[in-house]
Amino acid sequence: MLDKFLDDYVNKMYLNSNINMSLEQRNLYKKDDYYVLLKPVVLLLKKYPDYSLEELRNKLFEESGLREKIKKFIYEDKMTPGAVITYGTNNYRETLVIGNREEVVFKNGKIIPSIKEMTYDTIFDLASITKLFTSVSILLLVSKGMINLDDKIVKYASNFKNLRDVSIYDLLSFKVPLKTSKRLDDVSFMEAKDILNNIEVSSLEHFKNPYTDMGAIVLKYVIENASGMPFYDFLDKEILSPLLMQDTNYQTKYKLDRVASTTLGGIITNDGFIRDTTGVKGLPHDKKARVLLPNGMPGHAGLFSTAKDMSLFAKGLINKQVLPMNYLDSLAVNRTGKKEIVDGSEKYVQYLGYLCYLKHPNLKDSELFHAMSGKSFASAGFTGGELTIDPLNEIYFFLGTNRVHNRIIRNTSGKDIKELEVDGSIIPNASKFAWQRDEYLVHPCLKLAIQYKMLEDFYKLCKEKIPTKEITKKL
Repeated sequence: MLDKFLDDYVNKMYLNSNINMSLEQRNLYKKDDYYVLLKPVVLLLKKYPDYSLEELRNKLFEESGLREKIKKFIYEDKMTPGAVITYGTNNYRETLVIGNREEVVFKNGKIIPSIKEMTYDTIFDLASITKLFTSVSILLLVSKGMINLDDKIVKYASNFKNLRDVSIYDLLSFKVPLKTSKRLDDVSFMEAKDILNNIEVSSLEHFKNPYTDMGAIVLKYVIENASGMPFYDFLDKEILSPLLMQDTNYQTKYKLDRVASTTLGGIITNDGFIRDTTGVKGLPHDKKARVLLPNGMPGHAGLFSTAKDMSLFAKGLINKQVLPMNYLDSLAVNRTGKKEIVDGSEKYVQYLGYLCYLKHPNLKDSELFHAMSGKSFASAGFTGGELTIDPLNEIYFFLGTNRVHNRIIRNTSGKDIKELEVDGSIIPNASKFAWQRDEYLVHPCLKLAIQYKMLEDFYKLCKEKIPTKEITKKL
């Protein structure tokens, strides 16, 4: 029975992985890969037939080596001060807490130690994960018949006079690159408002990397004018309150004691280490978002949330509580990716859906793990967070972290530097964070979530009731 169950499950996962996929996205995770991933579940069921579901989960967790991988990432490689990681199924959520939410503070012109540990309820700056809330909001308005994707931007936001031929779909799917006359990072709010009103279509080819903040920034105004309310109020009414997401907001001044610090990171250049002392705890790390805050929540970055709230959001999408199935499915359809031949070699344009990441044919370039179904999507933020949702296989993963706090974020010096001593303190080099995050955190956690779901499905097959359970582990 168990061997047949394994065969059937592998076939199901393999078929699910190819649904919705374009040619280059198909068969990225082979059947043999699924057998390697799922066989440990069957071996445990055979070896411990009298074990409870909880005991088998614990066995899978310990045998995965996840604890050791995460500790290496945080404590040895020092890729980020700390993290809260949550993943699971509709019935089971596992949360891992490790490291610090704060290491130093800038006070009276000096940087001094300030150690505060990560906690289960730590609030994180989501950065670009905010874009997923923007795309879901747009699709919500479409599902309610309040807008159409083919509508021009100026129908709802006439101030964008240079975007008369640009549709909502164009910006939602990264089809049209936009440019401003000046960067929004270091200007006043009034100047930014004028720059934004004069945004226009870029004449530059944007094929190599179509991902941009600008479309989401503009779409926020479409949401507000179509709904008749500020973006955050719409989000709260339609998503946050119904899903009981009580700690998700773009203002965190009343809960600063729980916020993971994203200040005091820096970059190494040929001129040395340059530390950013302009950040303020509780405000977005993204400078454009900080500039635009007087006009309410931006559409590209600036939202804060917790691991618990993000799991509620993920399950809300999986269970079709937020969007009808056809609109949810449309998120994960490739809108940009394709294969090109450049100088005789195969190259791939970034694979994106509606303001989210899809499977890239090269795993090292993919924000979405290849084992996920073809209806999956992912979102990631500059502060280090990552969210993966698989509505078909009914699993999810969220990483909340603060990799930009007290870390070398980028090294452009060309020198191999592990850490620097600056003003009497050691600053670790975390510039390889994005590359190591998948290997040590994202993929191992998603593999466990898939195994947990397989366990649940076997117990359901045996007609056993699956209790809802949440586990938190301090690593």
